Amino acid sequence: MNSGIFFYGPKEVRKMKTKRCTKNKIKLRKGEYQRKNKTFEYRWNDINGKTHCVYAKSLSELREKEDAITRDILDGIDYSKLDSTIDYYFELWKKIKTGIRETTYATYVSFYERYIAPEYGKTRIKDVTYSSVALFLKGLAVNKGLKYASIRNIELSLSMVLDIAVKDDVLRSNPCKGVLRDLQREYANDSKVVRALTLQEQKALEAYIAKPGKYHQYYPVITVMLWTGMRVGEVLGLRWEDIDFENDEISVNHTLLFYSKGKGKGSDYKINPPKTKSSNRIVPMLPKVKKALLYEKRKQDLLGISCQMEIEGYTNFIFLNNKGMVLDYKKLNHKLDLICNEISDEIHKEDPTAPDFPHVHNHMLRHTFATRMREAGADIKATSEMMGHEGILITLKTYTDASREFKNREIAMLQDYYENAN
Repeated sequence: MNSGIFFYGPKEVRKMKTKRCTKNKIKLRKGEYQRKNKTFEYRWNDINGKTHCVYAKSLSELREKEDAITRDILDGIDYSKLDSTIDYYFELWKKIKTGIRETTYATYVSFYERYIAPEYGKTRIKDVTYSSVALFLKGLAVNKGLKYASIRNIELSLSMVLDIAVKDDVLRSNPCKGVLRDLQREYANDSKVVRALTLQEQKALEAYIAKPGKYHQYYPVITVMLWTGMRVGEVLGLRWEDIDFENDEISVNHTLLFYSKGKGKGSDYKINPPKTKSSNRIVPMLPKVKKALLYEKRKQDLLGISCQMEIEGYTNFIFLNNKGMVLDYKKLNHKLDLICNEISDEIHKEDPTAPDFPHVHNHMLRHTFATRMREAGADIKATSEMMGHEGILITLKTYTDASREFKNREIAMLQDYYENAN
């Protein structure tokens, strides 16, 4: 008769002693342990025999983590490299990077070394998650005051590094995916919008640099930028052989870059092909531009200035300082800043209550060109091609402001049409 009482021999007793349970008598699986503080631990070995651990406050939470680990192992995730840091993969990325220009590469390296390495670079790959990336990038906006445009470049640098871990089967997917979209909602509007000079402001700037004075030497380069819409690197990279005075054309076939070579490695010049296929173009030369270039040539001949630089086989550059060295776009920006201060001083002498003259930078001149073309009624496709854009949408979206006067003139056309309609 079965009384419900069982007797075990020595073998069965040994088996009972090896069965592990929680303090609540719940059976633990292989690799699961309850710790003295009542939390739970799961241990497993990777393909190289290295032991890994995860912890949880409850058994159900632990088993969710176990299921995720199992999925990763089935998907081929290499747990032996999960303790590697982001810095490790950054160094790996530097060795195998392909398909990007040297200057672009240097920019990504600079962003990584300046912003990612100090605060996030030592993070282990297994701790890199969507939320940790989002918090890191948000911290750059909140604590360091970085604008969205800078954060976007930092995210791109980080994403390229983490892509290596994805391709190495260490990460299932890139944790950066989707982070920018969420940050954009909160921070995209903090980007400083580049505006064009109004017609009156442009005339004031041109009048100031045209008259004799310490800033008159910048009259040719500023005029070319204002009246061709070329990028600053395209203008500063111009050589005399790129100018066709007979047919009044400028050939844009390369761009001059001044870039950082990395932390502690200084900066250097580099010649790059045009930014896009559409950037390789012929720009018509207006009489105002031709006059400015001929003036620059006569001035250099008179002062005995000639190009003393050769950059990757390119020489005979047009815009030089008094020592025959190519103009630096940062110094040109600085000079533009000083010119604007001088114009403001002149304005305030006549009217102390008048607003300051806007501070102008290189790209603002290109923006102004596009806006003047729009106000003059120029064909948008022709404008887009002259600026080297891949399509008219870029020109329309980015570069064409409309002045108040232009808007008033355009809306007046509606009234004229209505009043003259039969």
